[in-house]
Amino acid sequence: MNFKLLIAVISDSHDHRDNILKAVSIINEKNVEALIHCGDLVSPFAKRWFDKLNDRAKNQFFAVYGNNDGERLYLKQILGQICKFPQNSNEHIIELGGKRIYASHMPKKETIDALASSGMFDIILSGHTHLMVNRKQKNVLILNPGELCGYLTDKPTFAIIDTETMDAEIVEL
Repeated sequence: MNFKLLIAVISDSHDHRDNILKAVSIINEKNVEALIHCGDLVSPFAKRWFDKLNDRAKNQFFAVYGNNDGERLYLKQILGQICKFPQNSNEHIIELGGKRIYASHMPKKETIDALASSGMFDIILSGHTHLMVNRKQKNVLILNPGELCGYLTDKPTFAIIDTETMDAEIVEL
């Protein structure tokens, strides 16, 4: 069953405290109901900042590991108190708002295209490149929200997906 849900998508926050807090504030102001982090959170202490999420988003907070997430044990132990990490995998397959979502930190473009062509997913999320991608392929939303940290592009961004319209708003901090 499809229904309207606002899903925030963040990637590559790299412990940038101020930008995480700004994004959390916007997520709360816009009454976003879920959050998916596409990896490179980096440190478990980021929980303090994500703990300020509204209860609904915190109850539907998912994350995948990135290549800079070296403290996986403690990320899962500490941030995992409010966030669901994949079990024995680097990818999530989630259903939210009646949409089937694939999330991974660094899938290859060929993998993304194959997933989009498979008809199995409505939304495909990735990170790693720090470069924003917001496109549709055969009615599948393919999204990399860019980098929340802003370290490489000087343009910190994240996205908010509306599952009813299947559009992603890019939010620049």
